[in-house]
Formats: sequence, C-alpha cells, structure tokens
Amino acid sequence: MRHTISCLVRNQTGVIAKVVDVFSRLKVNINSLAVAETRDTSVSRMTIVVEGSEEVVSLAESECRNLDVMVRLDDLLSEEFFARELLLVKVRFDADSITRIMQVAELFKARVIGLGETTITLELCDDQKAVDAMLKLVAPLGIVSIARTGQVAVRMGDAE
Repeated sequence: MRHTISCLVRNQTGVIAKVVDVFSRLKVNINSLAVAETRDTSVSRMTIVVEGSEEVVSLAESECRNLDVMVRLDDLLSEEFFARELLLVKVRFDADSITRIMQVAELFKARVIGLGETTITLELCDDQKAVDAMLKLVAPLGIVSIARTGQVAVRMGDAE
C-alpha cells in the first residue's frame, strides 16, 4: 500500500539520514523524499512516499516518532491532501515534432523554460499521475533528460 508521510523535523545536520535509516533498517523502499525549511527556519517539512505493508510502515512511523529530531509525523493515508511534484523534461525536437510537443505542453499547462537548437525544456508542476501521463506522451518524441522532485504534500483544510 502507498503511504504519503508528512513530517516536521528539526532543521539540523543528519536529520535526513536518521529518518532514512529507519526505513532502510525495516527494508521499506522510499519512492520519493522531499525536504525544505518551513516558515520557521528551525523546522523543515519532510514528505516521504513509501510502499509497504500497513504493519511494516506503521512500525517505521512509530520508530521515526521516537527520533530526537522529529517534531511531528502524520501518515496522510486516511486523509485528504494536496500533493504536487515538479518535472523538468528536455525533449528533442525537429520541424515535424515541435507542434506535437507544444500540444502536449498546452494540454498539461506545462511551461517552456528553455529552447536549444535541437531540444526544448518543459516544466510541469502537478500530481504524480499528470507528470507520468505527460512523460508517456513525450517519450516517443525523444526525451533527452528528466529531472523530477519528490512529491510534496499538505493536508486539505485548515490543519497544519
């Protein structure tokens, strides 16, 4: 089962290693990890996406809650939340393919952020499903490189 875990952690050296070590010891693969400071620069939000059994992921969450760097940990599995991922994709183009690339960009509301002699770089910020769908459409045109962030997530509504 896929879990999106949102943590508030103390912003200090080694915090990522401590959290990742818990999942590693329990043999839970991290699919996505994104970390950045919050409005309080002493605290960072860490969004971790993992797939695993309820039992093992719950154990990992419990161990993470006991870490000295953990301020708060929420598994968003049973909650509604907003999730986004940033994609930068560089696609090869020629006179025959540029129209198709621009149609795909327009369909997903992606932005053109770079244009070379033979490549075009697109930026998309959306949920994972949209990012995957756009990549599927541009893949036959010739992807040169892909950079995507990990998923970031926050609960819907007024809760932090």
